[in-house]
Amino acid sequence: MGLNRPAPPPDGDTPALRPAGHFRVFLGYCLPFVLVYLLLLIVGIWLSPQMSFVDDHEEDAGYWRAHVRGTHHLLQDRFAGMPQTQWPAEIQRLQRSFAYPITLQTLREAGAGLSAAERAALHGGTLVVVPDTRRTYARLAGTDQAVVLGDLLDYPERDVHWQLTAARVADLVLLLLNSILAIALPLYFLVYRVWADVYALGGAARTLREGPTQAAIPGVRTRLARPLQDALRALSTRLQTLLEGQRILSNAVAHEIRTPLARMRFAVEILRDTDNGHERERMLDGILGDVLRLEQLAEAGIDYSRIGRMQRIDCDAIDVRGLFQQLRTTTAIPPTVTVCLRGSGVCTVRANRAALQLALRNLLGNALRHARSRVQLGVEYSGGWLALTVDDDGPGVAASARERVFQPYVQLQPHTEGFGLGLAIVQVIAEKHDGSADVIDSPLGGARFRILLPL
Repeated sequence: MGLNRPAPPPDGDTPALRPAGHFRVFLGYCLPFVLVYLLLLIVGIWLSPQMSFVDDHEEDAGYWRAHVRGTHHLLQDRFAGMPQTQWPAEIQRLQRSFAYPITLQTLREAGAGLSAAERAALHGGTLVVVPDTRRTYARLAGTDQAVVLGDLLDYPERDVHWQLTAARVADLVLLLLNSILAIALPLYFLVYRVWADVYALGGAARTLREGPTQAAIPGVRTRLARPLQDALRALSTRLQTLLEGQRILSNAVAHEIRTPLARMRFAVEILRDTDNGHERERMLDGILGDVLRLEQLAEAGIDYSRIGRMQRIDCDAIDVRGLFQQLRTTTAIPPTVTVCLRGSGVCTVRANRAALQLALRNLLGNALRHARSRVQLGVEYSGGWLALTVDDDGPGVAASARERVFQPYVQLQPHTEGFGLGLAIVQVIAEKHDGSADVIDSPLGGARFRILLPL
């Protein structure tokens, strides 16, 4: 015996999204964000002193002169009233109070590291500042001695003994909480809004299996979900078109097939009971005609499906007027109808020759079936489009039926020569060329069918 396993859900069923699921998504995003943020914060604090390209204390001579001018003045006064033999001891005593070095040098010793201009200024009693070494030089008046201060940044750092106290722990906790909230709160509202949009779109997607007309795609509040909204709306429209086409197709095919099949069955029953050779031949001809009509129906349906499935088509430059002339010579035109070409000159368009020829042949055949005495082919430019037109002087197409006439298997006036796929194929071919097909009133009094192609 096999293990008892739960039955899988029916095909197409998917578990419903729970509204509370956004909190799990939030945690999944928030925790990595916080950890990465703290890691970057720690690395930034550690690297900030290492990557300082400009020393804040390294300023020009004016900066240092402003800071040490008073110090040198006080030193001048201090040493002026003191015997020179006591200066070295006084320098050692003062050093204990200065954060940076203070030395007493002869003018020769002090001038060894100075330029000629700086040595001259020092001998003249001017305060000399060397920003590169952060040292200042000042001659003691009336002597060959100079007081040298610096390197002004060369002072021992204060030892810091960091102690973990309750206050510091509280500060760290508050800093951590502040960092987490700074990330978590905006991220929570973002995730909540996105999740609400995704949840609503997910519900609309699940209802698509019940029919596109029941799936109203809701609006979204976040740009992140907008592409999904647009895709679902396009999918809903496409499914609705496909289902409508399928409905029309199934009804039309059933209608088209029912009549010839009934005639064939009736003919077969008569053939069983008749010995009349002439009647037998007539019945066989009728059966053969019905078989040919079914073959034509199958071929038309295959052409429509094949063109609709084409992802891309190869295009070449085509002489439209030459194509019209070829159609006139290869189409069986009734003697009661005149086909003329409107305008003259050369007009080219990039299109697939076979597909465009099939579309124009269908339009010409449709016009010949409805025209009283005249059909006119033409080409014109209309608002950045190239319009290939076929006019007739027939009864025309009512405005209310001009969109429905391009649907597959739709015949406004039923006839035995077609199945309602000719104009549908024209529409598909135009769309494959990034164009469209429509019908308007014709100057001849009937209908003007147009294929609009981009220039």
